[in-house]
Amino acid sequence: MSVINNMLKNIEQREAKQVNVQEGINVKPIYDLRNIAFKVVIVLIMLSVIFLAYLYLPNADKQETQRQPALLPQKMVAVITSNLSDSEDGENTVEPSVGQDAVKKVVQVEPVNQVDNDLVEPKLDEATLLASQPIEDPIVIAQVKQSPELDNDNELAASELTVSKPKITPVAKAKPQNTMTKSAPEAKSPQDLLIEQLAAAKQAIQFGLYNEAISDLNAILAQSPLHVEARNLLAATYFKQQDINSAQQVLQAGIRQSPNVLEWRVMLSKILIMQQEYEGVLLLLTDEFESQANLDFWVLQGTAAQSASKHHKALESFKHLTQLQPSQAKWWLALATSKDALGEYLDAKQLYKVALDLGGLNTAMTQHALQRLVALKEAV
Repeated sequence: MSVINNMLKNIEQREAKQVNVQEGINVKPIYDLRNIAFKVVIVLIMLSVIFLAYLYLPNADKQETQRQPALLPQKMVAVITSNLSDSEDGENTVEPSVGQDAVKKVVQVEPVNQVDNDLVEPKLDEATLLASQPIEDPIVIAQVKQSPELDNDNELAASELTVSKPKITPVAKAKPQNTMTKSAPEAKSPQDLLIEQLAAAKQAIQFGLYNEAISDLNAILAQSPLHVEARNLLAATYFKQQDINSAQQVLQAGIRQSPNVLEWRVMLSKILIMQQEYEGVLLLLTDEFESQANLDFWVLQGTAAQSASKHHKALESFKHLTQLQPSQAKWWLALATSKDALGEYLDAKQLYKVALDLGGLNTAMTQHALQRLVALKEAV
């Protein structure tokens, strides 16, 4: 038993040593060098084939395209030459130095390389089809290059004929070109510029931009001081801004430069009425302007005259107003007031009644007319 135990111990010790030895060994990987070399050779072969194809294939295409005109058979040249000579419209062009007869001679003499029937027949059929096909505007290039050496009898010594393949090119219709020619802007006259400035000023007034309107109108008056409408607008704009003094100065400056403009006098008279300067109104609205007088003229003149106790002048003005607007009771009331002030009581009494009969008077006017009627009855 002891012998067996010793044997078992020895076996266990040996196995333990082998395990320890195996744990400490580093095994290097084994590579298949032949397989790797084979793959590298295949890759190199593929790269060389691609490189050679890249070098020689474009040259082969060029040689094929250069060799193609030489492969035209003699029959194809004859067909194209006959089409050149038979064209009546002159669509195919030949250099003017050589005639069509010379072209025929050269075509017949020109040697043609003999090629295989497999190459000739398809090209012959293609040329015959192109020559017989009705083309709208075919372009056949036939060039005869003349040799510099010519005989004294003007005979063609040597010539070289190059006939290219007919090309069918559709002729595009000429489209009308909408060409825009940039012309220099026309110079505007000063009158046109004033009209544009005046329109801009009116638009500014419409939108309440009074400062811009004043600037434009002053610019217009600086160029044209007698511009009636611009001065009227400028005075009215100042008036809207409650700048009465500026409006008055603008109108007075216009009257000094052109005293015959009635519009400026009428506008200035309205300002003077507000300021109760009645004598100034009467100085502005004199008798010489009665031929151009309008409704405003008579109202301002009559009001200023009546307020200044110049009732004879007021009567003239209000008589014109009763003729212009006979249905307005206020003009009859004003006429009756002036008659009453002059002591013409019977006429005043009658005019008060007319004003009351027409109606339309405010409360103060109505009470004044009634009180004067009562007073006149007692007086009369």
